[in-house]
Amino acid sequence: MIGVAPIAIRLSEVGPHATNLWRFLFALPILAAWAANSRPIPSARQTLWLVGGGLLFGLEISLWAMALNLTTITNATLLVNLTPVFAAIFGWLWLKERLSLPILGGGALALVGAVTLALARAQSGHGPAAAAAHGWIGDSIALLGAIFYAGYLMIVRAMGKNVSVGAVMFWATLGATVVSAVLSFSLGEAMMPQTWFGWALVISLGLLVQICGQGLIAYGVGRLPIVISTVLLWMQPVVAAVLSWILFGEALSAVALLGAALVLAGIFLVQRARA
Repeated sequence: MIGVAPIAIRLSEVGPHATNLWRFLFALPILAAWAANSRPIPSARQTLWLVGGGLLFGLEISLWAMALNLTTITNATLLVNLTPVFAAIFGWLWLKERLSLPILGGGALALVGAVTLALARAQSGHGPAAAAAHGWIGDSIALLGAIFYAGYLMIVRAMGKNVSVGAVMFWATLGATVVSAVLSFSLGEAMMPQTWFGWALVISLGLLVQICGQGLIAYGVGRLPIVISTVLLWMQPVVAAVLSWILFGEALSAVALLGAALVLAGIFLVQRARA
């Protein structure tokens, strides 16, 4: 489901931050009703943690868009895909999670596949003109985005056993909404979709990606070791690549197909080791 997000942002009639803002705004009323009817109700301390996690999530999405304007597509994609690596480190240090060698091996194989897929889909390593002078800034922003998303997932992991999924999603989405609102207005982005298709797109993002996709992620992350759940998220670039092929005619090369196959093989090994 979350693999649909980059496709929708590409087709959106408004700016990327404004697109995310509408995505969150259309999701919030449903998430509020979900949270109000879910138990247990989070404490004030837990609520602050969840809002903080939402701020990290909103920043990650925004930093990704910024990085694409300052560095090459290759670098931005590769660095953002390092989220499971940081999640593994955080899980080891914070949650004291230990994983078997077969699971770590499957995760490493999926990482190789994600890197291969990103390299193959990059536009020959080219980026914007600013990349020549400020590429290291874009690389740093993309890497920071990966760390922020790992931090968000760690908070969801820590809260997942004690707080309902509805509450997790509502408060985290509220935090992300604040980030997107500040950035979209401060950057002067186009805010209002002009056609029914533009409105349908942002509504679908709210329902399919934010409520369903991120909601399922919040449920799974709260019940699985952090490395396993984040490795599974490498399905997103595979789905996005397939949809780009179908919708935009961006055919996958043999190397890209190999990368996708390695991602799937790594996920299979992780799941088999768990079984």
